[in-house]
Amino acid sequence: MAADGSEYVDEIKALVCETFDVDPETIDENTPFAEMGVDSRRRVRLLATVEVEFGVDLDLDELDRLVDIRGAATVLAEAIEAGAKPRKRGLPGFLRRNRLS
Repeated sequence: MAADGSEYVDEIKALVCETFDVDPETIDENTPFAEMGVDSRRRVRLLATVEVEFGVDLDLDELDRLVDIRGAATVLAEAIEAGAKPRKRGLPGFLRRNRLS
């Protein structure tokens, strides 16, 4: 069964609100990040925050799916369901893989 992320929506919402200083009463799981002023650079920040908070590596290619809380929760759930390996301490996985030498 495909992961839909329902079990992570509340945690992702809390992270979004904390990371971007958004009032949780003003958004729901389907509010587009663009409406919150979250551009692509800030979505990269969210991806890194999710990696750190949940201890998993997420692929930067998933960034296009991080358009709202539900999308972020689904990306996380699918990564965990697929057996995402716990992260090692240090830079988030996508930063380690994309570092310039």
